[in-house]
Amino acid sequence: EALKQGDYETVGKKMYETHIGLSRKYEVSCPELDFLNDVARQCGVTGSRVMGGGFGGCTINLVKDELHDGFIKRATESYEQKFKTKPKVYDVIIKDGARKLS
Repeated sequence: EALKQGDYETVGKKMYETHIGLSRKYEVSCPELDFLNDVARQCGVTGSRVMGGGFGGCTINLVKDELHDGFIKRATESYEQKFKTKPKVYDVIIKDGARKLS
């Protein structure tokens, strides 16, 4: 409902909450994804959570335009320093989404 209404702050809060649940309750995250989630919080990113298959998949992050470059730089540099490998970053822009074609 929050997404339909464009309430991205609520969407982001729920993203962080679900990441914690997926990491702690279901244990489908990993140190690398938890690290990226923490960096996102520290950078003021609206929302972040594990995405895909888990166990080393990826995170999806809801980032305001003004924070984008700084977040990418900090996440990439700190991840590379900690894990000795450079993460892949895929920039995507939210569009209208999937819908039934007539």
